[in-house]
Amino acid sequence: YAHPEVGVTTTDATAFGRNYFGRPSAGEYEEEDVDADRDDVLEDMVALKKLAADFAHPERPVETTDAAIFGRNYFNRASALDTEEEDIDAERDDVLEDVLALKKLASDYAHPEKPVDVDPAAFGRNYFKPQEEFEDAEEHAAALADAMALKKLAVDYAHPEVGVATTDATAFGRNFFSRPSAGEYEEEDVDADRDDVLEDMAALKKLASDYAHPERPVETT
Repeated sequence: YAHPEVGVTTTDATAFGRNYFGRPSAGEYEEEDVDADRDDVLEDMVALKKLAADFAHPERPVETTDAAIFGRNYFNRASALDTEEEDIDAERDDVLEDVLALKKLASDYAHPEKPVDVDPAAFGRNYFKPQEEFEDAEEHAAALADAMALKKLAVDYAHPEVGVATTDATAFGRNFFSRPSAGEYEEEDVDADRDDVLEDMAALKKLASDYAHPERPVETT
């Protein structure tokens, strides 16, 4: 009832319907002149609706199906007023170019992460190379190497969970606690107690996780 525009769907091939207005018991139909007036009014309404939509949305393109239709430039017509002088046009073009250049400069300044777009024919030189002495260059490289080593050391210290990466196949290490100069090792009963405590902690952790997440499936072996 609320959506009469929805079509009627049926699977009965014998179902049929008749025109309500063309049935034998229907009242007298309107005269032809009334039908014509109503059609004219509806056409005018459709035309006004299209005109209002075109006025409200000038960005929409003009659609036409007449291949012989054409148009002319409003500013170059014979009855048009005198256009601006060439120097004014050139000045306006210069202003627009400057505005675009300033916009690009502001965007580059606000977003330094953007890559630099350059002309393949453009090139440059190192500003510091001609003034740098050879020994200064060596000191500069040594300072950078020290800074990189310190940075790596700080990262390794702050993130002990990161694995140790090495490319030396002959590199090896020994156990700090099993070295000959290591102190006396804990007794076996202390080791057993520690292992028991760790097992209890793991079991409690699993129990707490299962309690907090009842939606998890039960895993069994």
